[in-house]
Amino acid sequence: MAVPTEKLIREYLGDSYQESDEQLIKLYVETHQFYRRLRNEIKKSDLLMEHTNKAGATNLVKNPLAIELTKTVQTLNNLLKSLGLTPAQRKKVVNEDEDDFEDF
Repeated sequence: MAVPTEKLIREYLGDSYQESDEQLIKLYVETHQFYRRLRNEIKKSDLLMEHTNKAGATNLVKNPLAIELTKTVQTLNNLLKSLGLTPAQRKKVVNEDEDDFEDF
């Protein structure tokens, strides 16, 4: 997986890039960096962890980093939606660009 950069995202946006996208681009790159750090930390640890509650009972619970990773992925997806870069949005643009010649 390529590490996203501001330049790369601007290239993906192409003609649809606007200066107002700049904050979203920076936020996406920073959030992706955080995502990579979380992912690397989770690789080093278990997905389930033992937790002892106040009553002294020990249970297995989901690693809190895994929960944060899920939230971070959702944030990244929302940022891509805001920039118009999700696969569904790109497919819609491609379909709109096609002319009706093939139907003729």
